[in-house]
Amino acid sequence: MKALFIGNITMDDLGTQYRVGGSGYYGGRALAEYLGVEVYVATHVADDVRGLIRGVLDLYGIRVIELGVNGTPIFTISNGKAVGFRGLSPTIDIEAVRLYTRMHRFDAVYVTPIMKEILEHQIIQIREFNSKVTAIDIQGFVRECYDDSIRCLWKWNSEEALLTVDIVHGNIREFCFTNEETSIIKHIKDLSSAGGTSFLVSLDDRGLYLVHNNEALHIPSLSVKSVDDVGAGDILLAVTGYFRAMGMSMLESTTRGISAAALKTENAYREWFNKELLEMYSRELLESIKSVDGV
Repeated sequence: MKALFIGNITMDDLGTQYRVGGSGYYGGRALAEYLGVEVYVATHVADDVRGLIRGVLDLYGIRVIELGVNGTPIFTISNGKAVGFRGLSPTIDIEAVRLYTRMHRFDAVYVTPIMKEILEHQIIQIREFNSKVTAIDIQGFVRECYDDSIRCLWKWNSEEALLTVDIVHGNIREFCFTNEETSIIKHIKDLSSAGGTSFLVSLDDRGLYLVHNNEALHIPSLSVKSVDDVGAGDILLAVTGYFRAMGMSMLESTTRGISAAALKTENAYREWFNKELLEMYSRELLESIKSVDGV
């Protein structure tokens, strides 16, 4: 299987150290190192961190499609969340990426911008790559940089583009058209009824909502001791998309994605997970799913 991540790799400032980050790293590593996927990431890279970024990605079997602008975004990370931004997040030329899709038949394409390097109208272009699964993380579409800090801005005209893909992921806070959780899920449920898009709405340690085929399900989180939850959402989306591209149902794909993300947070500095653990914990989660009433 081949997978492509489209979105800039980042440098994450943890206060005491810098670390390579971004969906292409966390999601890409989960697929390449633990599931044997041939992973590519289309990204810009700054000259001063090129050696580090390419070295780390190569270590985990992630192949870089390096685009032409000298720039890498830097995020300040606090308590597992991006709270500050500096550097550059150069725009990605989708037509340049298309050339690689003609050379490689990608089974799964992940659209994972981190700060507006992909525009909403380009999602439709990416859908034309004809992968088995096209998945989106909304964080880079709704983030705004304001005085070096990050805030969320929802764009209603983005919704039409979201409905052209197979899977959409976002934290509940990133669906920021309201702060009322029930209203968010009701609106997403209405969206899901208009097409075949499945929505993964992360709730941090409360699990997630899977909104699919006009139905909302709550899947709880696994009981794990988290030591580092950076990248959990990236892994959730990547692993869910992988199993969906392999022909598994959306529900069973999602429980494996949740399991992979949770296990990474507990095992961040050793082996994250393996297929046997995903199967075991997925069965546990399938027994605890509840339908969400009243939305």
